[in-house]
Amino acid sequence: MTQPPTTPGPDEPSGEPQPPSGFAAPSGDTGFAPPSGPGAAGEPLGPPPGSIPPVPPVVQHGGQYDPSQAYVVYQAAPTGGYGVPVAGQQAGFDPLISPDYSGWWQRSLTIFRGAWRQLLVLQLVGFLAGLIVAIPEALYGIRALDDFMRTAGAAGPGTTPDFAPLFGVFAVAIGSLVAGTLVAAAVAVAANHIAVSVAAGQPPRLGAALGLAVRRCLPLWGWQLLASLIMIVGFCACILPGIYLYAVFLVLPAVVTFERGGAGIGRCFQLFHRDFGSAIARVATIAGLLFMVGVVAYVISRVLDLAFPADAPVLQDSAGFVVATATATAVIARAVVSGLLSAGVRTLIDVLVVTAYADMRARHEPLSTATLAAEIGITPTPRSEWLAPPA
Repeated sequence: MTQPPTTPGPDEPSGEPQPPSGFAAPSGDTGFAPPSGPGAAGEPLGPPPGSIPPVPPVVQHGGQYDPSQAYVVYQAAPTGGYGVPVAGQQAGFDPLISPDYSGWWQRSLTIFRGAWRQLLVLQLVGFLAGLIVAIPEALYGIRALDDFMRTAGAAGPGTTPDFAPLFGVFAVAIGSLVAGTLVAAAVAVAANHIAVSVAAGQPPRLGAALGLAVRRCLPLWGWQLLASLIMIVGFCACILPGIYLYAVFLVLPAVVTFERGGAGIGRCFQLFHRDFGSAIARVATIAGLLFMVGVVAYVISRVLDLAFPADAPVLQDSAGFVVATATATAVIARAVVSGLLSAGVRTLIDVLVVTAYADMRARHEPLSTATLAAEIGITPTPRSEWLAPPA
């Protein structure tokens, strides 16, 4: 049973559908408060509080769902190009899916306000794990390069220097890169789980989010490795193809988190080109935020380089020790500052990516928040309506 789309009356505003009353801001870790009071027609929306509504049958709308699954999946009715849950939801309004840019930004900020604590904890865990990997790798590289310079300077004419320290640096750098990208993939998957939990009316739980991250981080890491190779080819061929590929693959973490059956590179192209204007507006906003943080991190790194100069002679023992110490301090300081900046902005970026993915997918097939929640094993609250933001 589906709910037909509604037509605005003469006194109703056009544009994005609005739920019946004012916006309910999230409170702490409890997600979003359910609405109270009667609906627009003077009757309660959904079943009475405390009762258990009947679970509607699963209807396939282009997706593939297993009816034997134990979780609740609401039917979705396509309204204005996107789907909404039937149970307790006014037609045309969805916590994740929006028909325009303004709705996308508002929904993203609302989810962020309800989940920023858990998202920040995730990012700080990723930040600490990255420091544990990156700082020893950087210090080892400084030491190995210093050893190579010393042996090369001490070698006589016609003598081949020992390149073993440089090979060691390369091996350690590869291992550090693999570990860092795995941690980043796990954090991205867990952040997707938390964002959809809040949108579905459930309190965000780090344990469940990390459980999903353990299951999906390796597939995401593999797809990201392939996407990185494709982007490298694009940047080598010309800068613009590389930028285009980066924009397409920006929603890859969400694609791998929610979809199965080999969804990855091809699915990103499919979603990105379904409504190019809408997709590029959201992707450009996300990329712009990341670019601004990158500029700030670069300026700070230059300031640190001036604070810890490394232009003293490197072949003298005492001077070499001083230079190594100053360089190591600058490297550690840069890693800490850039990592904290990245962790801070990623708390919002991960939410923006999830909502952008939901918008792109909803323009390709009927979709609702309940559908996305069911795909990662979350049972949505039956009457978890969102209320309209203030005008």
